[in-house]
Amino acid sequence: MVGKTPAPNSKQPPTQPQYNRKSKRRIQFRRILLICLASVFLGGCWDNHELESLAFITVIGIDKGKHNNLKITYQFFTPATESPKHSGVHKPLVTTFQAPSFGVAENIANVSSDRMITSQQLKVTIISESFAKKNDVARVLEGMVRSRSYRRDILLVTSLDDASDTIRANLSKLGSTSLDFIENMRNQHTFTGFLPVETLNDFLIANESGDTLAFTGLVALNKQSSSGESTNQSENRIAGQFPIKNGDDPLQYIGAEIYRGDRAAGRLTGQETRIVLLLQRKIGTFLMELPDIHHSDRRNTLLLRQIIGPRIRAHLDHGQLHFIIHVPLDATLDSTTAEINYVQDTKQRRLLERVFDQKLQHETVKLLHRCQKEFRGDPIGLYPAIKWRFLTEKSWRQFNYTKHFNKARFIVQYEIEITNFGKQRAPFGAQ
Repeated sequence: MVGKTPAPNSKQPPTQPQYNRKSKRRIQFRRILLICLASVFLGGCWDNHELESLAFITVIGIDKGKHNNLKITYQFFTPATESPKHSGVHKPLVTTFQAPSFGVAENIANVSSDRMITSQQLKVTIISESFAKKNDVARVLEGMVRSRSYRRDILLVTSLDDASDTIRANLSKLGSTSLDFIENMRNQHTFTGFLPVETLNDFLIANESGDTLAFTGLVALNKQSSSGESTNQSENRIAGQFPIKNGDDPLQYIGAEIYRGDRAAGRLTGQETRIVLLLQRKIGTFLMELPDIHHSDRRNTLLLRQIIGPRIRAHLDHGQLHFIIHVPLDATLDSTTAEINYVQDTKQRRLLERVFDQKLQHETVKLLHRCQKEFRGDPIGLYPAIKWRFLTEKSWRQFNYTKHFNKARFIVQYEIEITNFGKQRAPFGAQ
């Protein structure tokens, strides 16, 4: 019946517990206390160190040591050694010792220094070519990958000389530290194309993929050779072969070292390195000079820009792999001594463009054939042009890309278009 009160003995539904104000305040206080304690433990500086107590490793050199040890060279700095001197020259600290691994090396370095050695600022690792030819470089670098203190964006460089000698000699006369000099060279590689920027991560990915060959930049001490080669031939040199006297730094950065099966397999010249980076679209601008088509004793220089990446196609013809590579480049007539009106004479300008096209096409095909016969692999990374045709990773592995690449045929086309002629409309004495 509506409005009827339940009997005294009838069962009532359980009611929610009622908290008084004092209980609510106690719960709120506990929650605030828990949040405060968590913020203290999570945000506390339990492993902090004063800046003056640290020594930062910036460059590591790896050479062959005795009794299966690594000969490791550290270049490191402290806030005191990095500050400018009255002479304007920085003198980074360099030490060399032997150890079986990088972890043991840091312990040895801490034994001989009152500063705590840290590798969190490491930027460059230099490997001597003699060591890389006889040892599994990827296995040695595995110690860097596992350690939390090493980053994967460390720049890898191969030295034609001992890494310890290279690090000790690398001192800029303009006041930059050795690390600054390497970093500046690293940043300007897109303006020359002579030095690849390959990091620890790039090296390991290429090494583990099985489809491409890993490579690093190449450095060497200036030998001050008295070669009389012309400028265009000098691009086919490697580090240490440029006759430079009284330069800023005794080191030269040009060329690349190719790795096959975790070991050094050969070198690329400056021009060959430039071609590899062109096909990988890692160059911004670079200068190229050739003799004039009408007067062999006169020169024309183009400033080339890679605005659009290369178009790479591939197909199989009766089981043989074919690559078709098209590389468009924009150009500026940077200088000319030919006294020919390449600006207003369209026919002459097309001839000039064709000369540069043919030069790059010839050198690219020559490099690809060298990769097939000498390196026995693909350092450029052309495989995506054909890999997309395979539906599964298993079928791609069964295809054996490296075997097909070493027997592949290439059609290379460069398309250089001169769109800028500088400030002067026509050269002096142009006809």
